Amino acid sequence: MIHIPENKRNVPSLFTCLDGTEVKTAEDWTGKRRPEILGILRKEEYGCLPDMGDVQINIRVAAVRQGGKIMNGRAVRKTVEVEAIRGDRNFIFTFEAFIPANADKPVPAFVEICNRGTMNCDPAREFYSSFYPAETIISRGYACAVFRTQEVAPDYEEGFSIGFHRLFPEYQDSRPDDAWGTITVWAWAASRVMDYFETEPLIDEKRAAVVGHSRGGKTALWCGAQDERFAMAVSSCSGNSGDAISRGKTGESISQILNRFPFWFAKNYQKYAGHEEEMPFDQHFLVALMAPRLVYTSTKTNDSWADPASEFESLVQASPVYGLFGLKGLDRQGPPLPENPLHEGSMGHHHKTGDHDMDEYDWNQYMNFADKHMV
Repeated sequence: MIHIPENKRNVPSLFTCLDGTEVKTAEDWTGKRRPEILGILRKEEYGCLPDMGDVQINIRVAAVRQGGKIMNGRAVRKTVEVEAIRGDRNFIFTFEAFIPANADKPVPAFVEICNRGTMNCDPAREFYSSFYPAETIISRGYACAVFRTQEVAPDYEEGFSIGFHRLFPEYQDSRPDDAWGTITVWAWAASRVMDYFETEPLIDEKRAAVVGHSRGGKTALWCGAQDERFAMAVSSCSGNSGDAISRGKTGESISQILNRFPFWFAKNYQKYAGHEEEMPFDQHFLVALMAPRLVYTSTKTNDSWADPASEFESLVQASPVYGLFGLKGLDRQGPPLPENPLHEGSMGHHHKTGDHDMDEYDWNQYMNFADKHMV
């Protein structure tokens, strides 16, 4: 029997379809309710990509490096180029992939969506970053890849003529209310990394996770929701419009995030600024779209802007969907104490002492969870 948690914040039901019928089986969810929810979030929050039918995508390995200078010989580094062509316009972004040098069979992999500076994803690894500890990831037997969001689509409103956006000049002066925001483009880019994983003999694309922090965490969840090839999505401190319930939330509100970053979202989302109670969805819809696949969220004790309580509540409200598949979601209704990760069900979570950040402790918890479940 599926346990439905107390709906303390009056969030919309995951189990009531648009026509009023109730979801009772996994088939109901997969065939009817899940597509409905995906459509709602595309139209009302993150936006829909344009028709990509006339866009040619070329993915090529531009360079391969191995030797003592690449993590002391422990990894093979591949520089991969993704080129998108539409008519006489094109754009290219690159990402770096590391594969354990001793791999003799396909290994699981992580994709990080990096919304920080180049030092945090330094391909030469001359600068160690706990935000993307590639050395630790490789040492634990995983491959990893990272791309910078700024290479794909700039993180400012005027950037709608740059990067991916330049492929569609007809949208620059007049954008439909449900047209894509930048988060949707970053999610598209993460899926292109998955395209590469499917061609790489030493990466097991069936055991791949997408990871992001803050705005990257929102993107990781949205990517995983849309691209069911990912076995796991990981969100660190994604807060408002990410993994945090908007109704009753403290810290950042929809009004505040739209005041600073309206270009992340579809224009339709603006009508909910200050009117969260009128939304036909909330962020537990996004989390639930990962079912029956793995989802992991993490937060920090001092991150009041993201609101850890609201982040955990989205897991609580989404958890029953896993029950439709005979899986355990969360094994508790209240948040854990700091440094006491929850790894037992298909939904993982930890709460760490600290500020708004993602570090090596977080990464080790993600990998501990993947070691246990992503098999």
